[in-house]
Amino acid sequence: MKMKKLSALLCAAMLLVPATLTSCGSEKSDALQVVVCAPYVDEETLSAYSDAMYAEHPEWAEGESAVEFVAFSGGSEDIDPSAFAASMMKISAMVTSKEVDLMICDFDNAQRNARGEMYSPLTDIFSEEELATYEGRTMSFEAVDENSEPTGEMLPECGISLNGNEKLDAIYGDTEYGVFYVSNTENPDLAKEVMRQIADS
Repeated sequence: MKMKKLSALLCAAMLLVPATLTSCGSEKSDALQVVVCAPYVDEETLSAYSDAMYAEHPEWAEGESAVEFVAFSGGSEDIDPSAFAASMMKISAMVTSKEVDLMICDFDNAQRNARGEMYSPLTDIFSEEELATYEGRTMSFEAVDENSEPTGEMLPECGISLNGNEKLDAIYGDTEYGVFYVSNTENPDLAKEVMRQIADS
C-alpha cells in the first residue's frame, strides 16, 4: 500500500499535465534534496537560510554529505486552482521519482502530503530518547476516509515544527510549518541527520 496514493497522483499528472512533468525529468542530483514548499518561496530569502546552514555545516557543501535546498512555490488553490493542482501533481511526481529526501512545508500542504503517505512516522526515524527532545514540537494530522472526509483519528506524528526560526519565518509568516522526512528517500542516514540539524537550528 506504501506510495499507492502517490502513484495514482503520478498517473493523473501524466494524463493531465505532461508539460509539468517534463520539468521534473532533469538528471537527478547526488546531493540530499531538501525541498522548501510553500504557496510562494522567495529565492533570496531561501538563499539567506541555506547560506546560514552551510556556514554551520560546511560538510553539506559537497561530497557524500552534500545537501541542496530547493524552492518549490505551490501557489494557492483559491487564487488559481488549475496551477495549484498542477503543482501538487508535480511534487508528487518528484517524490515518486525519488527526487526529494526532506521537505520543509507549511501546514496545509504538509497535511495533504501526510494523508498521501508521503512522510515517514517520526517513530520510524528517531529513538524514543531522541524524540523526547522534540516534545511539544511534533506534528500530526487528521486522517480522512476514501471520500476525503475527516475521520477524527490522527495519523502518526511525522513532522517537527520549525516555527520561530527567523529566516524561515520570513518565508512562512505566521502559518505553522515544519520539517518532514520523505518515506522513500534513498539516503536515510543523512536524511535523518540533516532533519535533526534543521530541527535544532
